[in-house]
Amino acid sequence: MKHIKLWIVYILRFVCKGIYLIPVKKRRIYLSANRGTSLSCNPWYIFEYMREKYPGIFEYIWEYDKEAEPMDRVKYVKPHTAASIYYMLTSGIIISNDGIGSFIPKRKSQCFINTWHGGGAYKRVGGDTIPDPNDPEVKINRICGGQTDVFLSGCKKFTEVMHIAKAVPTDRFLECGMPRNDFLINGTDKDIKGKVYRYFGLDPEKKIVLFAPTYRGVEGNANFDLEIDVEGCLKALQDRFGGEWVFLMRKHHFVEHVKTDGCIDAGDYPDMQELLYTVDVFITDYSSTIWDYSLTKKPGFLFAPDFDKYEQERNFYSDPATWAFPIAKTNPELQRLIREYDDEESREKIRKHHELLGDTESGHASEIVCRKIIQFIKRQ
Repeated sequence: MKHIKLWIVYILRFVCKGIYLIPVKKRRIYLSANRGTSLSCNPWYIFEYMREKYPGIFEYIWEYDKEAEPMDRVKYVKPHTAASIYYMLTSGIIISNDGIGSFIPKRKSQCFINTWHGGGAYKRVGGDTIPDPNDPEVKINRICGGQTDVFLSGCKKFTEVMHIAKAVPTDRFLECGMPRNDFLINGTDKDIKGKVYRYFGLDPEKKIVLFAPTYRGVEGNANFDLEIDVEGCLKALQDRFGGEWVFLMRKHHFVEHVKTDGCIDAGDYPDMQELLYTVDVFITDYSSTIWDYSLTKKPGFLFAPDFDKYEQERNFYSDPATWAFPIAKTNPELQRLIREYDDEESREKIRKHHELLGDTESGHASEIVCRKIIQFIKRQ
C-alpha cells in the first residue's frame, strides 16, 4: 500500500507541473497552519508582522477549512482543493508550520519556509519514527525535505535532530527562534490575560492551571485518555500557591474527542501561546510546548503515567531528566512535586535545559523571517 502511495505522489507531482505555465507572483504569500485547520501558530505571527510593517504590499492566501472574517488583500482557500494547489504553486512565498505535501512540486522561483510547530528536542518525529530505511515513507520524507528552503529553529539541538528527521540540509536552518515565542520572551502591551479570562468567563481573581498533553497513537487515529486527578491537583496547587484555581484542559488537534471531567475545555481557544502567557501553572507530558512555556520561567510540571511505554515505543531526543520541568508518573507524585515546588530550583533547571539544548530564541523571529522574505523577493 505504501508503494502505491509513493507512485501516486510521483503522478500528482507530474500533473501539478502543468501549473508551471502560469507565472509565479512574487508578492503572493501562501500560509498554512496545522494543515489548514486553524489560523494560528508561527505562520499567523509572521502574517501579522508583515501586515503591520508592509501594509498593502503583499497578497495573502490562507489555507483554511472553516469560514473566516474577511480581511483586506486576504483570500481563503480550502485545503486539498484545486484552488489551494493553484495558489500554492503560484505564490512566491509559501509558509507552513508542517509542510507543503510531497505531491506539490515546488518551483525554483518559490521559497518555502517551514516554521514547524514546536521547539526544543523531545519526542522523536519524522524519519526517526520509521524503523525501515527502505520504507517508501522515507522517500516521501526526503522529497519534502528537499523542497524546504528555510527551516526555523529555536535551539542547536533542534537543528541537529530535525536535519536528519526531516531530511533538510543543516545550512537551510534559520536559528532565530519561533515567531510565536517572541512575545513570551519580550512581553507585550496587549491585554492578552484579560482576553483569555473574558473568553472563558473567569473571575480575574482566580488562578489558572492548564493541562495540555500531546497525542498517543498516529495521526488519523490519535487518542488520549485523561488520567490526571483534577481535584487532587487543584488541592495541591491551592496548598502551595494559595488562592482559588480553575483547571483548563487542551487536547492536541490530532485528537478528536477527550473527556474533560472537572475541567474547562480549552481546545477551541485559537492561540496556544496566549494561554501559555496567561496561565499561572502549566502541565504537559512529552509535548514541545515544554520549550515554549519554559521561556516564561513560570512553574511547570510533566505528568507522564505511560512514560515507560512511550519511551520504548517512540523514545526521545534528549534525556527527560534534563528537561525544563520535573516528571511525575503518578498522581500522588505530581501532587507532591507541586507542593514541593521551589522557584529558584525551577529557574535553574530551566536555565540548564536551555544551555544544554543550545537556546537560539532571539525574541525577534518574526522580524528576522520577514527580512529573509524581503531579501528573497528582491533577488527574483
